[in-house]
Amino acid sequence: MRTVKFTVLLVLVSFFALQSVNSQVKVKSTKWKSPTFTIDIAPNFTLPLQEAKGNVGELFQFKNYGMKFGWGASFNFKFGLGPQGQYRPYLSLSYTQMQNKDENNAFIKSNYINNGYPYPSGTDTAVSGQSEIFLRIPSIAAGFEYAFTNVDRKKRMWYPHIGVEFLMSVIAGTYRQTSSNVTVDPNLETSYTIKSDVRVGFGAGLGATIRFGKSAGITFGGKYKLYNLIGKKSDFLKEENKMNLLDKAATDLNSNLSKDRNIGAIEFYLGATIFLGRTKK
Repeated sequence: MRTVKFTVLLVLVSFFALQSVNSQVKVKSTKWKSPTFTIDIAPNFTLPLQEAKGNVGELFQFKNYGMKFGWGASFNFKFGLGPQGQYRPYLSLSYTQMQNKDENNAFIKSNYINNGYPYPSGTDTAVSGQSEIFLRIPSIAAGFEYAFTNVDRKKRMWYPHIGVEFLMSVIAGTYRQTSSNVTVDPNLETSYTIKSDVRVGFGAGLGATIRFGKSAGITFGGKYKLYNLIGKKSDFLKEENKMNLLDKAATDLNSNLSKDRNIGAIEFYLGATIFLGRTKK
């Protein structure tokens, strides 16, 4: 809920800032050259897509990863090439956390994994309790962006941009539950680890940047990411209260693990931009 409120606040700030810029453009004659180097610091609100999205219990049925919403941030370093800096190769460092919870159920009946996971057949049985799950994804991306710097010919106060990227991510997770099936202490919380693994994917997005001066502005937009396009795999793991990511179909491990699972998301971002280089009038 705090994430949603924060996102709404950022959108409102962006709206009023845009209105302010529009009113100033009518009276100002300022014109800045396009920068040769741009830094974006952009927090985001994340919506899981494809097999990332679902209910917590569906993780243990091997349908999806049970995510509902998320948040994150990225640091983008863009290099402006071309006569107006419109061609922009970039490097991006980002972090995304997706999560969900179930107030009524726990999904590991025995409250303990000690004979390995996944189970050779069937799925676990839900019992009353509470549970929550998190996927944490730090990433590094190399991409290319095209900025439409000629849209605002007079002032160059704003410009839209589109881009694509290849990203390498480390995907890990945590599942926690309290279960009524624990006779010693029903309020005892047990934590389980989804072991980290490396995946390669891609992203594509569009957005816009608004300049408040020759060195500062804001950026906003949306970006789709598929984190595990390359490198999917599923292996049996025999470690206490641990499981692998299990994103590749492997009916030899469990008959319900019958299809690949894609971890996708769309990010809606709003952040600050710093312009360096050719920013003189």
